[in-house]
Amino acid sequence: MHSKHQLSTMKAEHQDWQNRLSFYKDEISSFNEHLIKVVEAAPVKRIMPNVEHFQNQFIRQREVIDIIHHDFKQHENLIENLEAEKAKEPRDGILKVHSHERDKLDQFERVFQDLRNEFNSFLSDVKV
Repeated sequence: MHSKHQLSTMKAEHQDWQNRLSFYKDEISSFNEHLIKVVEAAPVKRIMPNVEHFQNQFIRQREVIDIIHHDFKQHENLIENLEAEKAKEPRDGILKVHSHERDKLDQFERVFQDLRNEFNSFLSDVKV
């Protein structure tokens, strides 16, 4: 069973997660702008496979962000309904569900950090 304090804490953490997802989405937009500058500055055929790779990765990561954002919104709705006593607690318990959502964000952030590092390495190789 959960307490009102636990639910409140989860909602606060949840808001932090949503802010982090927004930050990553903005960062992808910035990456795309850098990619355009690379192509404009060095439209060399040898870098085009890398450009396409990063374009695809940015599209995919944006899709993942949208999916996670949706999942988080569903989770937030559940927390609010539990607070208002309009829903039953999930069979696994809200704390376990919340932990699963946290793990989902942690995994995304690890993948995103790898992509960021790979992209920054590419940018330094092309000297942009």
